[in-house]
Amino acid sequence: MIKNPYFGQFASEEGLLSKGHSRQLEFNTQQILNYTKQIGQHNVNVMVGHEYYNANTYALSASKSHMLTEDNDELAGAIIDKQSASSYRTEYNNEGYFARVMYDYASKYFFSASFRRDASSRFHPDHRWGNFWSLGGAWIITREDFMANTQSWLDNLKLKASIGSQGNDNIGNFRYTDTYTIENANGEVSTVFNAKGAEDITWETNTNFNAGIEFSLLQGMISGGVEYFLRKTTDMLLSFPVPPSMGYSSYYANVGDMHNSGIEIELNYTPIRREKLQWDINLNMTHLRNRITMLPAERRNKVVEGYEGYVSGTTFYGEGLPMYTFYMKKYAGVSDEGKSMWYMDETDSEGNLTGRRVTTTEFAKATDYLCGDPIPDLYGGFGTSLNFYGFDLSVAFTYQIGGLAYDSGYAAAMYSPANKSTGMNWHKDILNAWTPENSTSNIPRLQYEDQNQNAQSDRFLMDASYLNLQNINFGYTLPSKITQKFGVDRVRIYLACENVYYWSKRQGFDPRYSYSGATSQATYSPVRTISGGINIQF
Repeated sequence: MIKNPYFGQFASEEGLLSKGHSRQLEFNTQQILNYTKQIGQHNVNVMVGHEYYNANTYALSASKSHMLTEDNDELAGAIIDKQSASSYRTEYNNEGYFARVMYDYASKYFFSASFRRDASSRFHPDHRWGNFWSLGGAWIITREDFMANTQSWLDNLKLKASIGSQGNDNIGNFRYTDTYTIENANGEVSTVFNAKGAEDITWETNTNFNAGIEFSLLQGMISGGVEYFLRKTTDMLLSFPVPPSMGYSSYYANVGDMHNSGIEIELNYTPIRREKLQWDINLNMTHLRNRITMLPAERRNKVVEGYEGYVSGTTFYGEGLPMYTFYMKKYAGVSDEGKSMWYMDETDSEGNLTGRRVTTTEFAKATDYLCGDPIPDLYGGFGTSLNFYGFDLSVAFTYQIGGLAYDSGYAAAMYSPANKSTGMNWHKDILNAWTPENSTSNIPRLQYEDQNQNAQSDRFLMDASYLNLQNINFGYTLPSKITQKFGVDRVRIYLACENVYYWSKRQGFDPRYSYSGATSQATYSPVRTISGGINIQF
């Protein structure tokens, strides 16, 4: 990578040249034994196995300044070593033993059970192993004799339920031990504290319960399913913040338990089904309820609006609240002088809370409040497909209704003018800022070096609802009587577009891929791609 030697921050160094190389090697092996037995209408399948996974990552980087020419991208093309040469290697191992039993009787009653024991190198040897299991069952009601009279209109009716647990160790390596970096101290080797470890961390466990029904009517014209789910997460693995006086900012810990529950609905409808023409419509939706149900006593170091928990940045993790609940100051509009105002809890002359909220133009005096969460009320997708005499067209949408997201891109473009902001853009809404002639504006006046012009508050919390046109696919399949003359089974010519367009609260605001409600002005939305081609099957 070359930094411009003529303009910008590296011009004084006559450019900066950086080189890097990384490599990851993964190894996975499985040994599986299967046994299948059929006795009359009884069918049994038993599986046992062992799995081992290893990943090694290597990285190397270095940089030099004072380049001869920007055409040479090798380190030999610059002369001054930046003493930034670095390399590292990290390794991750996971080993597991597992077993599964599957049984069905007369293809009507189904049962399954499984057990898995896993070990992860991301935990201390004393806490490395975790046990996980599952049970499941299903009943196809339409295969019962007493359902014979429904065969003319009811194709399939199935009840199903399952419960089981899975483990999560996705926290990075070496979180169970203190780590240090090696530094140069005036020519002497020294070590500097890098990150705090927690020896007692272990697997995060997710226990899932699902129960639902699947159905199909009128020879598949209408089909779908309804399912209730409950997911209990215990020993959540999160980065827990600590006071700066500790010498480090946070450490990973099993901080508590969380519940996710809700309902999923899937519907499919085929209004037209003919030999040369078929039209399909599909819809799915999910309603989710999320709550933190338990935090250890040592994590409950703050009470906010009656909820016990802890603060991390602009998020409050509290028992009884959704995950990632926003905790920040509430914007109260603009004062008569055009200054930003925020709410604060009123206190009496002795410093006691009166129970009333008042406004202040001093950001530091404003009170932080619970300001909602990113959990949507409803999310899902819908689409349609049409096949007509060899032509096919499909369109797919995704959507979300409700939830909040912090629009950091908009906030960054509503800043106060200052010398350091030369060359930065404003949002067009800045034209509506408060002036004596525009005294009803909700945007504060432009004031040089106003550090709180776009201060973090619920002013920039946006409704995270969106509609996303995910893809459009159009194609034509040549008749088989033509392709078979050339020894080809199928030929399809197609044109497709992905990430076509999305609609949200504000143009440029993309809440689609942030489960925590955080968005970044430095992150691009998924790239729109247009592709075409020919599929040939022999």
